[in-house]
Amino acid sequence: MEIRRLNPEEIPQVHRIETVVYNGRRDYSKEEAADPLAHPAHWHWGAFQNGKMLSSMLEIPFLMRFDGSSVPMSGIGGVGTLPEARNSGCVPALFAKFLPEAHEQGVVFSNLTPFSHAYYRRFGYELACARNEITVPTKEFSRLKTGGAFTQIFPGGDSSALAEIHSAYIADLNHGICRDYWPDNRAWRIFTKEDPYSTGTFTYLWRDQDGKGRSYIKYQDQLSGDEHIMAALELAFTDREALYGILGIVKGLATQFRKFKWPMPTFLDPTDLVDSLWDLNQRIVPRDMTRIINVKRALELMRRPGGEGGYTLEIPEDPYIDANRGRWRVEFGAGESRVSAVTTEPDLLCDIPTLSQLVTGYRSLENLLRTRRTGLELLSNRETLDRVFTLRPQHVTEYF
Repeated sequence: MEIRRLNPEEIPQVHRIETVVYNGRRDYSKEEAADPLAHPAHWHWGAFQNGKMLSSMLEIPFLMRFDGSSVPMSGIGGVGTLPEARNSGCVPALFAKFLPEAHEQGVVFSNLTPFSHAYYRRFGYELACARNEITVPTKEFSRLKTGGAFTQIFPGGDSSALAEIHSAYIADLNHGICRDYWPDNRAWRIFTKEDPYSTGTFTYLWRDQDGKGRSYIKYQDQLSGDEHIMAALELAFTDREALYGILGIVKGLATQFRKFKWPMPTFLDPTDLVDSLWDLNQRIVPRDMTRIINVKRALELMRRPGGEGGYTLEIPEDPYIDANRGRWRVEFGAGESRVSAVTTEPDLLCDIPTLSQLVTGYRSLENLLRTRRTGLELLSNRETLDRVFTLRPQHVTEYF
């Protein structure tokens, strides 16, 4: 089996695989129109047997926020295999090629949205983000004090205010994606490309009384039976006032929509939004997964507790990235963390999926010590490790 990145002329084969795998429909007798926002060919991987592409995968380069730093992250999407090649090892072969190469290129994390969480654990990924999907009657927003002004953003319009708000919003959010990473304003051109009149997708900016843009919402008109629902696709804000400022648009649209739906980040409490709590429906949706690609670099950049200290961590194995295995001594102080390979006895044994949750702050050490999985063993130095591996705000801001 040949595993490699693709050339531009091979992209139509990827589209055919995706049509089969994701139950799509497309007339391939017609020539494909060029999409200026299509992903470059070299972002795609293919698995070939006797010259035929059997499986494909998309690797998107991102810059991701992690404990106050911006680090390289590979977003994985579009993984699919033709029916006749299922269970032939195509996807494991893709990951066996991609993961060590990503490490060599300086990538620190990889994220994906799985069809099966259990399936991607075999490659070292683990749950990294959940969303609290809430549904609230729009009448609940009638009590909000409205102020400032709303401006609709159209395709091709000025997105600079959106970009400034987004950068402030993700500054302290692990997994937040830096949208200024790609050239030619590509990320914002994609974000604002939907025509509101044909798609029912609208983007509005909220400006405060001084005219400064401080929050925005992208929402879609979704029909459930005969009921129109205002479904927030993305909502970003710079502070508390900006959050409730942008939510004021729900009040203004209450005659059009009976309900407001929002996959809100879990660091917010939805009970703050409503007075009649019996009208609040919510469900936690475990969604995106993450994987540490470079253990040493992640430990160096991870947030430090106050004071000085240290601990030794052992990664017994990483089947895909040899450089991650071994014992790592982490010594931290006010200025930096120093990480070095050692042979001394460890304080903590941890596998890659579990460490991915600990390092990004999705779960604390105390919480993970109650897990039914066997990838974690505490040996000593509990007090220090409890100070190191704490919960931090999470929100995967990009869908791919």
